[in-house]
Amino acid sequence: MSSNVPNLQQSKASMMINPLSLTDDQVLEKVYITHVHNAERYDVESLFSVTSNIIKHSTAAADNVVTKSGTPIGLIEDKVPLSSFNPPFRTMKEIAYKMMSTAHGEHNAHQTTISILEQLKSYTWDGKAVIVLAAFSLEYGNLWHLVQVQSGDQLGRSLALMNRVQTIEGNRQAISDYNILVKTILIAVDCITELERLSTKGYDPKDVPALSEGLLEIPVIVYWTIITIIACANHLDFLMGDSDDRYELSNFGNKLGSIVSKLKAHQTRSRKEIGELEDYWNRKKVFQTPTEIVEVLKVLVFHDEIKEPQVYDGFTKRRVPLEVFRQKHVLLFISGLDSIRDEIRLLKSIYEGLLEDPREVKGYFKDEFKILWIPIVSEWDMVHRAEFENLKIDMPWYVIEYQYPLAGIRLIREDLNYKNKPIIPVLNPQGRVVNSNAMHMIFVWGIDAFPFRPTDDELLTQKWNWFWAELRKVHPTIQNLIKADQYIFIYGGTDNKWSQDFTLAVEKIKRHEIIKKADAIIESYHFGRDEPRNVPRFWVGIESLFANKLQKKNKDSTIEEIKSLLCLKQHPQGWVLLSKGSNVKLLGRGDVMYATASEFELWKDRVLERAGFDVAFIEHYNSKQRDSPPVCAHMQLANYPANVLEPINCPDMKCGRSMEIEAISYKCCHGHSHKAAEVVQESGDVMIEKKFSS
Repeated sequence: MSSNVPNLQQSKASMMINPLSLTDDQVLEKVYITHVHNAERYDVESLFSVTSNIIKHSTAAADNVVTKSGTPIGLIEDKVPLSSFNPPFRTMKEIAYKMMSTAHGEHNAHQTTISILEQLKSYTWDGKAVIVLAAFSLEYGNLWHLVQVQSGDQLGRSLALMNRVQTIEGNRQAISDYNILVKTILIAVDCITELERLSTKGYDPKDVPALSEGLLEIPVIVYWTIITIIACANHLDFLMGDSDDRYELSNFGNKLGSIVSKLKAHQTRSRKEIGELEDYWNRKKVFQTPTEIVEVLKVLVFHDEIKEPQVYDGFTKRRVPLEVFRQKHVLLFISGLDSIRDEIRLLKSIYEGLLEDPREVKGYFKDEFKILWIPIVSEWDMVHRAEFENLKIDMPWYVIEYQYPLAGIRLIREDLNYKNKPIIPVLNPQGRVVNSNAMHMIFVWGIDAFPFRPTDDELLTQKWNWFWAELRKVHPTIQNLIKADQYIFIYGGTDNKWSQDFTLAVEKIKRHEIIKKADAIIESYHFGRDEPRNVPRFWVGIESLFANKLQKKNKDSTIEEIKSLLCLKQHPQGWVLLSKGSNVKLLGRGDVMYATASEFELWKDRVLERAGFDVAFIEHYNSKQRDSPPVCAHMQLANYPANVLEPINCPDMKCGRSMEIEAISYKCCHGHSHKAAEVVQESGDVMIEKKFSS
């Protein structure tokens, strides 16, 4: 007998728990053991719809009594079909009885709460809260329905007398306090059901973190909601003036009020995050299945409420409709505001290149390409606004202006892969991304990268592979300069005076302060100076390659570059090739190259103003070449197959005329040549010299 005393005392102690002294973790521990985790959902939505209508009508009736307004209660339509509505009536009546028969006191309310949670263990968390509220609504709704009974309704009047509703009007303050608490309970249950409903939509927790955070708190919130409902149910006599136990109700009211504040914050954040997520999904659908560039730009930048979006035109200094991009290719310049002067200089050279001839390249028209800057700024304070305006002045292209967060910022970050470093995606007129980031190829090739497809980069990179392959054969260490990705002047020729002058001019440029400011490293390689024997080996390789390509039916684009080099080989003042790493920037005449280098003081400032040393050099070279008198282009080929005598066009892009065959000499080796086995009936090697005065 004595062994049962400690257990009995422990049981009594657990029954005497004051829930208001429990921490959330302690509450969670107690309620979690009452829950079956594979709980099934019943029709919570329908039951809550009917229950909330009862509560809303009842609280409205109570408000009329408090204010003596007699305001007609508006019709709140039940949207639940009667044929399909089957509430758990027996369970609700059992719970209503438990609540009504619970004695006053926080510890008693706690005991009944745990008992009800045990009874409802197979229900979802929102289901538990809704059933308990529905059970309460049976009593509360009946009470306020009887308050409004008409005088001619004898049954209603008798029931009203039995429920002592005639005493209610004398307790207006009690009704007001009680009614406020009931409204708070309804808000709590509404939040619980919404969060649980949203949890069934399958949202990823990382996309809607507020929902995940709110759901973690639901079991504790359900506990406090149910215990507050129980306190209200067993204090209905408070409305008749039989009890003045305001303290207990106010304690639960204060606790639930603080919980509802947190719950509504979760609800508000969840709605916001879900709204943003669904907006992102809708925008992503347009972005991934585009049909028109303007629509894609809208989803990247503009909010739905902006019906006629506009952009700033840096050329006219006016705002223009987004429609200017319809049927256009768009280079999107996406960046922050910090350290983008180099990119702006780069894009200026592209902008100007799009205005220059030739107007059509590779089947694309330059005037159909537009540049649009999308600045990424998290907060537009005065400093950011001033910096934006300062940068915008230097941009002759289009600019996005906005005050609020970009509507498509997630698309920009995730789908365009913007990682806080400047990028230049290229979109076609249908809005499809044809190049995820043309920044590197534009830095390397400039306007030569037009129309900025990845294949253009590949072709430009491969365009001069033949040159490096032949040069490495005779000078393997050139690979070290190529790997360093530095500017390289490679030059050759038979005029020693010109070679010395050009070498000195390049050395002077290398040491200049402007070059140091531009972080440019320039190297030079005088081809054949140290190993003259390598020169003929190199040219034999180039000439053989040219002859081989001429014989092919499908001629590739490299034949034009080879032809240009072979013509420059004959130039009396040599040839110069400028590259950055393996990317050849310019191949030109020695005299014009020297004139350009020697006049560095005239164009030095453009190194910092433009998109780099190479761009500034090429611009000045082109101007010098335009001012230079035309010269004949000569091509002299050894080891040229005698059976190949087809027209060769002038390599000068502005000319392109067929070159004249000036002289041909034949050589016969009487069958003793080591190439005899390869020679057909017209055996022998031919020396062909072609020229055209351009």
